[in-house]
Amino acid sequence: MNIEEIKQLIDLLEQKGLSEIEYSKADERIRLVRNISKDVSYELKKQELEAQKTPKTEQTEIQEAKSLISVNSPFVGTFYCAPSPSEKPFVEIGTRVKKGQTIGIVEAMKLMNAIEADADGYIKQILKKDGDPVEFGEPLFIIEPEG
Repeated sequence: MNIEEIKQLIDLLEQKGLSEIEYSKADERIRLVRNISKDVSYELKKQELEAQKTPKTEQTEIQEAKSLISVNSPFVGTFYCAPSPSEKPFVEIGTRVKKGQTIGIVEAMKLMNAIEADADGYIKQILKKDGDPVEFGEPLFIIEPEG
């Protein structure tokens, strides 16, 4: 693999906003990983604005929080929301899911592990973005159970 091919891979990584790319050719293989930092202040402002739009009483918030189910990562690894980069995500906010349905993937030690819904219900929140690193026990999804 020559330097021009490597430069093309780096350009592709940046243009597409990818955090990782792996390429192999014959007996050569290269994996490029980029740390994408997030603008935390932007996310906090966005959350504050959303909270202002939907005022709720404290009692309502407590009742909702008690009924929500958190789906946590069973492994340390990388979270993926779709089976492959070219396919649609398994779920989106508002998607109705059944217990045991695959809703995401965590790659751990080169193995793809399906993340399944813990209950029938609706996806209320997706807490991780595609390609985000995750820790053991870290919340990935919030499900609002049916009924």
